[in-house]
Amino acid sequence: MKITRILFLFLILLGTASAAQAQKKETPEERKARMEKIETAKIAFITDKVKFTTEQAQRFWPVYKEHESRKNELRQKSRSIRDVNLSNLTDEQIQDKLESRLALRQRELDLDKEYMDRYLRIISARQLATFYRADREFTKLLLERLQTASK
Repeated sequence: MKITRILFLFLILLGTASAAQAQKKETPEERKARMEKIETAKIAFITDKVKFTTEQAQRFWPVYKEHESRKNELRQKSRSIRDVNLSNLTDEQIQDKLESRLALRQRELDLDKEYMDRYLRIISARQLATFYRADREFTKLLLERLQTASK
C-alpha cells in the first residue's frame, strides 16, 4: 500500500510537470526522460499489484519490454497506413491499405497470443490476468492525470 501511495504522488507530480511542459516545446531528451519516468512508475505500480516475486520480476519485465517493442513496431506501421492522404489514392489502393491495416492488427493479436504463452512460463494465470488489469488501470490513471494537468 505504501508503494501505491508513493506512486500516486509521483503521478500527480508527473501530471503537473506534463502541464508545465505543454506550454513549451519538449526536446527529444526531455521526452525520453519523461517516458522513462512513466515506465518506472508503471513497473512499480504493476509489480505491487501483481505481487511478483523478485525472480518473477527479473524474468517478466525483459519479456514484457520485448513484447511492447514488437507491438510498437506494428502500431507504427499501422499508423503510417492510416495517416495516408486518401484523396490521392484510388479505391483499389484504399482497399489495399485497409486490408494491410487489418493484417497488421491480426499480427498484433498473434503476437499477444505468443507472449501470453511466454508470460505463463514465468507467472501464474492469475498473476497474468491481474497484470492485464493493472496495466489497464495504470493507463487509465495516467490519462486521468494528464487530463487533469491540462485543464
